[in-house]
Amino acid sequence: MAFRFQLEPLITIRDNTLKEKQGELAKAYEARRIVEEKQQELKQELAENIVAGRQRLQTETIDIEFLLGLRRHEAYLNAQINDVQERLQQIDAEIELRRNAVLEANKELKMIEKLKEKRYEKYRAEENRKETIRIDEITRKKTEF
Repeated sequence: MAFRFQLEPLITIRDNTLKEKQGELAKAYEARRIVEEKQQELKQELAENIVAGRQRLQTETIDIEFLLGLRRHEAYLNAQINDVQERLQQIDAEIELRRNAVLEANKELKMIEKLKEKRYEKYRAEENRKETIRIDEITRKKTEF
């Protein structure tokens, strides 16, 4: 008789759940990467804006309208950078939740796999015991003749 684990469908379900949770975690990491890229772009634009403003001030006469526009744009970029930073914090919290979900799904899968291993070991021990009994019977019959 071959070993059959009755909870095999549950292993499949747990494995699929684990893969799903891992996919969700990967999506959160991808979202973080995209938002980080946006943050870098904004910081780069802010730095370029400051450099361009300084160069213009050094080569031309001071234009109040230009300075005001420069400051407004700088304030706008800083506000966007702050918004992106808040978004990154939200994503980090979501990543932590999803990471914990992956760990929990993995723990549940390992628990069932461990149960399967124990039951298989018990099955093998029982099969070995039966085989030993059969061999003993055959040996006894041969010695009787």
